Amino acid sequence: MKELQNIWQKFLAIPLLKKLNQHSFMPIIWWGVFIAAFPYFLSLIQLPIVVRVGLVFLILNSIISFHVGVLIKKRSLSKWWMLFLPVIFCLAILPRFANYNLVFGLIYLIFEVFGLINNHIYR
Repeated sequence: MKELQNIWQKFLAIPLLKKLNQHSFMPIIWWGVFIAAFPYFLSLIQLPIVVRVGLVFLILNSIISFHVGVLIKKRSLSKWWMLFLPVIFCLAILPRFANYNLVFGLIYLIFEVFGLINNHIYR
């Protein structure tokens, strides 16, 4: 565990990453990279399609989308950042996965809106 922490600290100490992480929009970029790369990682470990679509695409990515909506509100970013995550996901899914997975881009956009209007859903 200590070795992983040392590797992570060295990774964060890279000057380019330090400079990039100073921007308020970088968490959204990092979540986008994670959402784009994670399905390919799961394909490499040969996770069944039902698990990949059900657990990862539907549950995990929806939670991340809601969190990104909250981040957009908390960091006072432009509303255009809401399109970043669904577009990155759809572009990452196009080359290898089935076309019905593109619907998840719309689902993620809806969850981002829920995150954006967090406490004002019932008002």
